Amino acid sequence: MTKGWLSYVNLSDPYERKARFLPAALSLLPLVPLSASMGAPFLDWMKILVGGVGLGAIVAVAISHGASACGNRLQESLWPAWPHDSPTNLWLQPENRSVSSQQKTRWYQSIKDLVGLDIQAAASSADPEELKAVINDAIRALRNRLWSAPEGERLRLHNIDYGFARNLAGLRPVWLLLAAGSLVGCWLGYARLGRPLLWAVVSTVLAVGTFAFAWLLPSYVRKKAHYYAESFFEGAVALTGKTQTSTPSKGE
Repeated sequence: MTKGWLSYVNLSDPYERKARFLPAALSLLPLVPLSASMGAPFLDWMKILVGGVGLGAIVAVAISHGASACGNRLQESLWPAWPHDSPTNLWLQPENRSVSSQQKTRWYQSIKDLVGLDIQAAASSADPEELKAVINDAIRALRNRLWSAPEGERLRLHNIDYGFARNLAGLRPVWLLLAAGSLVGCWLGYARLGRPLLWAVVSTVLAVGTFAFAWLLPSYVRKKAHYYAESFFEGAVALTGKTQTSTPSKGE
């Protein structure tokens, strides 16, 4: 059933499922204590909500794109000059000291061999805007080369991980609000309606954990972005080696 309607709305793709749909679904988990406290099991009304394929498709698409939009907004706050200050672009800047000059020279050569763009020549032009444009063009072209290549498998996995972390962090206002609402609702239910104390305690623990997790998430997103950049350049170097190996020499 679940696989059927996810496939129906084109959520069978791993990125769609894990990086977009899953963060949106997880954002609703703070409602579990409140739902249980009020005698309306969370999973039961979720099944009702997505019970029909048509309605399920609408809900899945809506919350998936909502998660992506929230993630993009967070991304812009973490890297205001996106994509030029993202790790992938920033590490190619000649003045950036987080990567050695020798490593950057190696990457420049790989990029030149694979997509024909010369970042070192652009750096010598003394035009910072041209340099940023060449770097970004190189990243886009190389990403297209890697996306379907075996050398890009690790990159694709890290892209999903980054998308999941970014979108979940972008949805913080949603799940923090739901956690706070669940906390208040469970304690009111206990104090005024005689609902079980257990769910009031669970909602308290969940709210504390949720707020702590929200504080940690931005640094986690940055770390995932670094892993993405590392796998991006590792894939580029590996693809360069494969291309050079498969290219016959002039004497052959």
